[in-house]
Parts: sequence; structure tokens; C-alpha cells
Amino acid sequence: MKQVVCFFLLIPFLTMTLDAQSWVKFSPAGQPFEITCPGEMKNAEKKLLTEVGEMHPVTWVYQGTDKESNYIYSISYVDYPDGSFHPDSTALIDEFFKVSMDTHIEDLKGELVYKTPAGYYSYPGMMYRVSYNKNKAVAKSRMILAGDRFYALQVYTISEKSLNQDMDKFLNSFEIKRKK
Repeated sequence: MKQVVCFFLLIPFLTMTLDAQSWVKFSPAGQPFEITCPGEMKNAEKKLLTEVGEMHPVTWVYQGTDKESNYIYSISYVDYPDGSFHPDSTALIDEFFKVSMDTHIEDLKGELVYKTPAGYYSYPGMMYRVSYNKNKAVAKSRMILAGDRFYALQVYTISEKSLNQDMDKFLNSFEIKRKK
């Protein structure tokens, strides 16, 4: 009986350990960042014509399965022209984050649940959560502006699974690699 009880006490630990081992570090060739995700990310790239010229946002996506806590993990980045965001231009940077967040919320036809500053070392950033699809789905996003490069990290899930730790594990695993 004691062995059976010990076995059942170990199941949550083993499950968490196996889950943690399945996550991989992802860093696209030639890019200065890495992030931890539950599996292989796939690439998508497109051209956009904007007020500041032609932009080339790059997105990497991992599509989860029904058994996983989240169904999409993504990281997107775009390089703005040199000098677009001076570090002292805090009002401009705040407005940029607000417009980016508002656009995302509008695209989802969702509602903002909360937002909070979430920089990366000295780089400004914001984290926010959106409820959408009549409160049946949730997206959590972290935006970081590293010089003139904008990063948007996003995780999508259904509301019933929205308080899972994997969202934060992904969003907080982002790192900019030091130049050697």
C-alpha cells in the first residue's frame, strides 16, 4: 500500500519533469535572440508597405495540439529604420506600444483584461492579456522594443486553460544573446 501511495505522489512530479524536458530552445540562424518553446517553430515572412517604408516582419509559430495547454505560440519581429525610436522618446515608445496593443485587440475583436510594463533589462516592454471570441479564448502578449527592433511574443489558448504556467514560461524565456 505504501508503494502505491508513493507512486501516485510521484506522478505529478514525473509529469512536470517530462513536460519540462520536451521544451526546446529556439534561435533562428543569424538572429540575436532565443526563446524556449514546446516544439519546432515554423517560419512565415511577409512584406508590408507602411508610413516609414517597406517593412519585413518575420513570424515564427509553434502550433500546439488539443492535449497541450496552449494552441499557438508565436514570436514576431520587425526592424524599423535606424533611429526610429530614440531611448529618450518615452512618449513615442509608449504610444507605439499602445497602438500595437490596440490593433491586436481590435483584430481579435477582444477586450483588454490587463496590461503591465514588462521590459527586458534596459529595453522597454509591455505585457497584456486579451479575452476574445465571446470570452471563450485568451491571448497573452509581451512586446519588447530593443533599439529599433520590435518583438511581439504571443500565446493563444481557450479560456478554460488560460491560467496555465506555459504561457508565462514562453513569454518569460525570451533572451537577447550577448555579442561575443
